[in-house]
Amino acid sequence: MHLAQFNDVAAREFVYPAHRFSGRGVVICGGGEKYYPCVWVCINMLRKVGCRLPIELWHFTGELSEIQMALIQQLKVHCVDATEIRKSNPVRTLGGWQLKPYSIIHSSFQEVLFLDADNVPIVDPTFLFETAQYAATGAIFWPDRGRLDRSRSAWLVTGVAYRNEAEFESGQIVVDKKRCWKALQLTMHLNEWSDFFYRHFHGDKETFHLAWRKIDQPYSMPSRAIEELGGYSMAQHDFEGRRIFQHRCLPKWILKNNPHLPRFQFEAECIEYLDHLSAQMTKCNGGNGTSYK
Repeated sequence: MHLAQFNDVAAREFVYPAHRFSGRGVVICGGGEKYYPCVWVCINMLRKVGCRLPIELWHFTGELSEIQMALIQQLKVHCVDATEIRKSNPVRTLGGWQLKPYSIIHSSFQEVLFLDADNVPIVDPTFLFETAQYAATGAIFWPDRGRLDRSRSAWLVTGVAYRNEAEFESGQIVVDKKRCWKALQLTMHLNEWSDFFYRHFHGDKETFHLAWRKIDQPYSMPSRAIEELGGYSMAQHDFEGRRIFQHRCLPKWILKNNPHLPRFQFEAECIEYLDHLSAQMTKCNGGNGTSYK
């Protein structure tokens, strides 16, 4: 049933609604006590390295308090409530991982730099939109640690021919929605039916990979492998091999007592941002600790 449905989606024509989207911007998903410190560091670092792109922070109803929203909006961030967007753009399933392709599709931008909340850019990533590789394909993905072995069921359940190539690490994505609209719809389908497809691969990341391959949509990928930073954190690079992103998968940022990762650049600055956030939260709560309420 699932393969037949996916084949049907792949056979459809999807008309790109050009009137809905324009320009370039950054999309980030995250809220709540677990991810808000990560969001705070990510966005502060974007602004520190000189990124002037508009930013949309996607969250669900109740994930951001008034205090959190007010603080992040000082960084020229537009907060988008996915629960409200879903009322006019229904989707079968929408949780944490599923929100990633959903937010890309429904963001106000035509061209999107998507970042996981726990990603730390260390250069202004705006230049990625101007690379020859992006111009050629309209999509940049980055490699993950592993590959889908030929024996993995992911190939069978999606009807995609096996390829000996890197899995996608979806902590950062650059995509032109106009050129990749159909591939994004296929990606969303796999995430809508995550109760089935996530059994065959880990979360959202391979939904992009397999959707792109399903319709032979081209993409670009830097050749340099990830660089391990300790814990389960990693660095990603540009097409010249320069480190540009640090994905702090684990340990994620917390307000106090973050484990030290010796190879993690700008760690001291990130800690300063968290200290500032803690002080701001304490001030907003009348000196009664760092509650997010």
